[in-house]
Amino acid sequence: MNSFPYITAATAVVLAVLQMLLMLHTARGRGKYQTGLGDGGHPGLLKRIRMHGNLAENAPLFLILLGLTEVSGQWTMLVPWFALGFVVVRLSHVLGLALSSGVTPFRFVGVIGTLASILGLAALLAITLARDTHWIPHLLPA
Repeated sequence: MNSFPYITAATAVVLAVLQMLLMLHTARGRGKYQTGLGDGGHPGLLKRIRMHGNLAENAPLFLILLGLTEVSGQWTMLVPWFALGFVVVRLSHVLGLALSSGVTPFRFVGVIGTLASILGLAALLAITLARDTHWIPHLLPA
């Protein structure tokens, strides 16, 4: 079992930088559209808000699942692939929204990839829990 989740930490750094870049992109849009709260009815600002918000909605759960999977020590070969894949699909989603507020192949990849990443890690953790059930009696009152 790993003592420190290095891959999760590295992924968190990359996602934090991306999140801050998207925050600044949204802030610049607020200046451009002179809108301090909400989107003011400006589709361009709404796209910026959703780029930022969508990552903020999905990255924390992904990082929790990735970290738990990494420290379990049972899926070490898959963890870096999940990490890289998630970053790529989130960038794809941002690119897709930048191109159009409608359906684009990039947004599709972003949505499906995010879903697959989160559910895939959840499945690996469920398998991990099913393999070793010694933790279950701790759920029952003494």
